[in-house]
Amino acid sequence: MKFSLLLYGMLLACGVANGQLWNNYTGFGRFTIAVPDSTSRSAAGLAAYIQNRYDTPKAQLQAIYGWVTANIRYDDDSSYYFNRSVDHETKIAATLRRRKGVCENYAGLFADLASRLGLTSHVIYGCPIGVSTRGNTGHAWCAVNLDDEWWLFDPTWDAGFQGGFQYFMVHPATFIQTHMPFDPLWQLLEKPVNYRNTAAKNKPILHYKDSVKAFLQMDSLQQYLAIEQRMKNAGANSEMVKLWQGYNRMNIAIIAGEHDMQLYNAAVDNLNTATDIFNSFVHYRNNGFLPQKPDAVIRTMLEPISILIAEANKKLDGIGLLVENFQYNTEGIRQKLTSLRKRSVEQKEFLNKYLATALAERRRLFYRHLKNL
Repeated sequence: MKFSLLLYGMLLACGVANGQLWNNYTGFGRFTIAVPDSTSRSAAGLAAYIQNRYDTPKAQLQAIYGWVTANIRYDDDSSYYFNRSVDHETKIAATLRRRKGVCENYAGLFADLASRLGLTSHVIYGCPIGVSTRGNTGHAWCAVNLDDEWWLFDPTWDAGFQGGFQYFMVHPATFIQTHMPFDPLWQLLEKPVNYRNTAAKNKPILHYKDSVKAFLQMDSLQQYLAIEQRMKNAGANSEMVKLWQGYNRMNIAIIAGEHDMQLYNAAVDNLNTATDIFNSFVHYRNNGFLPQKPDAVIRTMLEPISILIAEANKKLDGIGLLVENFQYNTEGIRQKLTSLRKRSVEQKEFLNKYLATALAERRRLFYRHLKNL
């Protein structure tokens, strides 16, 4: 985990761009709004205030973008302060309380406010390209879906300029000139470019809207696996991209490890439950099936064991599928399950013979069984 935090801090010690970045792009005039200080201390309060004052989603986006860029100050030391917490709500609350942060905090706050306005938003991580920044570092910006179209925003860079906004609601085809996502999906282009920002020949069209929709519905592990596959296909070719790929793989390993632990513990629970059922039956049989129960009830006493053993083995089969398993002794558990199955079959054979025997003759079966043990 210490390695995770260190790597995360290195990736998000964001560079800040200097100077005009695009030719033939005029951007939007700078807009700011006044919000009562008490209202702006929580993301929910800030979003509700803006939603009540502005009627259209675009006007609301302009308002939150203007507020974030005007009220959050860029501060390098925040890359160490904020990244110690992985909880999203804690980061948002800390950003609003401290009124400063790095690119992750600008992007995270803007995306959070957009989502509270009912808009689909996503924080994107990547590298600046073709611009002068403070060091060769990672960066974070935002995508927001408005009227079924994806637009890109970079509140961090716009917070550093005095003129009009250059990075508010920019089309992906323009944004790619200066921002290269680590995950090619978030280029939001039908024909994504490679990490050198050059178009590949005969590249198939990517239906990115459907792909993004599917991606956002995945759980965290599925998302990390999808990112890994896309990055492999795109060919990581720079130190920063490879660093992010390593970070992504580490997340896969962490989640897969937790997943394996849950499967292992659940398999052990199945084994323990099946063993308790078996022991309970043996104790009841040793008491001569007393107190008496109907035959139909006795017949079902061992049935859950085979189901539990099958469930346990299925869970053990799932361990190590994503990352190699060095931690859990699955073979030891399987041996215990096999032994329990064998003993359970023996008891079922005795039980079937017992139930098929006339009532007057059943008592003798116990003596024969004990003699054969």
